[in-house]
Amino acid sequence: MSVALLLAGQAAVAIAPVDAGDWRVFCDHRQRCVALSQVPAGGDPAAYPLVVLRGDGPVAAVDLPIPATVAAGTRMTVAVDGRTIAQLIAPGRGVGLSLPFNGKLAPALRRGRLLTLAEPGGRVRVRTSLTGLSAALAALAEERAASAATAVIDVPPVDARAPRTLSRKQLEKLVGKPAKGCGAVYARGYRLDAGHSLLEVVSPCRGAGALPYVLPDKGDAHPAADLPATGAWVPARRRYAVLLPATPGRDCGVRRDFAWDGAGFRLAEERVIAECRRATYEVTTYRALVRGG
Repeated sequence: MSVALLLAGQAAVAIAPVDAGDWRVFCDHRQRCVALSQVPAGGDPAAYPLVVLRGDGPVAAVDLPIPATVAAGTRMTVAVDGRTIAQLIAPGRGVGLSLPFNGKLAPALRRGRLLTLAEPGGRVRVRTSLTGLSAALAALAEERAASAATAVIDVPPVDARAPRTLSRKQLEKLVGKPAKGCGAVYARGYRLDAGHSLLEVVSPCRGAGALPYVLPDKGDAHPAADLPATGAWVPARRRYAVLLPATPGRDCGVRRDFAWDGAGFRLAEERVIAECRRATYEVTTYRALVRGG
């Protein structure tokens, strides 16, 4: 999966992830980075819960998950390749713990092959492959180019009027008549501001999703060139939300939200669902400052 996907007329701004063995490093446009443990090839995702290393530049902390089935007050043993590095008390209710990346922990993780978290009696509840961790740490600490300034998007005020609509004949002029045996073309309309509406035009049997068009109160509809036809308008948030799947049929990949600024749609936020095999952790790789609305 590549974060550096190109939209029509608008490039993604996130930095491409760095693969390092069984670890992956994600950085946003401000050079804030995290390293995420990956499930080793052929491994069971349930046996390798996600471990996160955080820090701007040098790593500051290691976030360890603790299963919800581990009772509060249970003394857990952190070990690397079978050697005890630390002991901790489980908070319970599935709450994990954050350990400072220093002392015995840092060199042990750099040199080791397997991190484990075990209950009394030796039952291992968390295991993490350390293959590639040194390369991931180097990527986290690497000096990168100067960070980009935060973009500002000014959203026009909310307009309570109903959106402008088009007749079926006008919609067919936009996207063509449906093939024989298919249903009629229709559109979902949403008010963007005092002078524009968004139309999501659906042509049954087309198979391309709803095509987004901007419809001014006066004038002709035109394609929303900044938007892919794989998303949908979310009225409560006033965002056009898109999921660009890394794997067809899976709820993982790159999520993007677009905001209307009165003239076009602009990227407001981008998040990466880091791993299809687990799909439990989202990394924010870009966020603009959205004002108004």
